[in-house]
Amino acid sequence: MNTDQKNKIIIISSPSGAGKTTLCKLLLKKMNNINLSISYTSRNQRLNEINGKDYFFVTKKKFNQLKDKNFFIETAINFGNHYGSPYKNLKTFKKSQILFDIDWKGARKIRKKVDKRDIIDFFILPPSIKELKKRLVKRGRDKKNDIDLRLSYAIKEISHYKEYSYVLINQNVQQTVNEIVDIIKTNLIIDKNRILTQRKIKFLINI
Repeated sequence: MNTDQKNKIIIISSPSGAGKTTLCKLLLKKMNNINLSISYTSRNQRLNEINGKDYFFVTKKKFNQLKDKNFFIETAINFGNHYGSPYKNLKTFKKSQILFDIDWKGARKIRKKVDKRDIIDFFILPPSIKELKKRLVKRGRDKKNDIDLRLSYAIKEISHYKEYSYVLINQNVQQTVNEIVDIIKTNLIIDKNRILTQRKIKFLINI
């Protein structure tokens, strides 16, 4: 990457079922210079998930031990399961863009510890609550009571959309990921131009 261009921390958040994880996977395929920050979790591993690629799966006891050692830059508890992003993942940020697939609580904690100018954050909304329920039912992972709980929690999560720089409605996943790519590229160009302009001004002043 050009040294004139500073790397960014990209955050994508959404209510459960709005398509956050799918969008992150597509984004990683579309942009070669982005690495995923792999989170640790205490929840059970699903059949299609790979330890060390999707998450690092650990026991709740192990998770709390790591948390006590200040291992995580952010942690959150969702539906009784612990999630956390390790500080070591930020080392990747110096070499390439780094993508955080986290909720609003995690995003808020990262904003407190990282310069906001280094962050591009997105909040993904479903087209409607009705569509969100349809998606949760379709993926066939949760019981009715769990779906109702997720919908209730989703409404609370949506209220935090104002904390994000970009809010996108995920009507079509391909269109949405293309919008994310365009926004990231635009931000990188603006940032690069700002740095170059600062250098030119400094040069002119010192003439």
